[in-house]
Amino acid sequence: PEALSQHSLNQDEPGPTSTDIAWAAGLFEGEGWISSWRKQPNLRCIGIEMTDEDVMERFMKVVNYGRLMPKLYDSGKTGYRWQTSKHTVVAHVLKLFLPYFGTRRSERANEALRHYETTY
Repeated sequence: PEALSQHSLNQDEPGPTSTDIAWAAGLFEGEGWISSWRKQPNLRCIGIEMTDEDVMERFMKVVNYGRLMPKLYDSGKTGYRWQTSKHTVVAHVLKLFLPYFGTRRSERANEALRHYETTY
């Protein structure tokens, strides 16, 4: 499937407000993931998926990177996924969200950040 929209870390665009960041961090904490891949254990991947395209568009504006990939579910609904394994973006997004995470997600984010500090 073709990506619906795309953003990059553009320094010319105004940055998100603290309210925007807190909102996106809360959304990510509830719906997102931080993972590693067995085939590429040095990579960390972060992502989020849901059926609300407008919410996902808003999320992408906050992180200012990536694209939405549509996915058709068996129910006939369309889901929208954002994910990245680019280490600079993973680190940027996790550091942006970390102050707003709860304990469990903070531990997972810190593990990923420590991994990148020792790998790159």
